[in-house]
Amino acid sequence: MKIVFNIISILMVVAVIFLAALNPQIVSNFTIWSVNKIHTAILTFFVAGILTGTFWASSFYLSSRKKLKEYQRKLEKTSVQSTEDSSKVEVLEAKIEVLEKALKFALENK
Repeated sequence: MKIVFNIISILMVVAVIFLAALNPQIVSNFTIWSVNKIHTAILTFFVAGILTGTFWASSFYLSSRKKLKEYQRKLEKTSVQSTEDSSKVEVLEAKIEVLEKALKFALENK
C-alpha cells in the first residue's frame, strides 16, 4: 500500500508540473476549466498539493506502523523468552535442591 501511495503522489506532482508547463501565463489562459481561470488554477494546484501531501504522509504512516508492529512482536518474543528462561532456572534450582537433599541423606546414612 505504501508503494501505491508513493506512486499516486508522484503522479500528482508530475501532473501539476505538466499543467503548469502547459499554462505559463496562468492569469490569461488556463486550459482545464473556463470559469474564472486564475481562481480555478490556484484551487486545482492547492487541492493537488493537499492530496499529494496526504498520500505521501500516508505512505510514511503505514511504514512506521508496520515497523512498530514488528518491534512489538520482537518485544513479545523477548518477553516470552525471558519468561521461559526464568522458568528453566527455577526448575534447575529445584532439581539442585533435590539433589543436595539426596546427597545429604546419602552421606548421613553411610
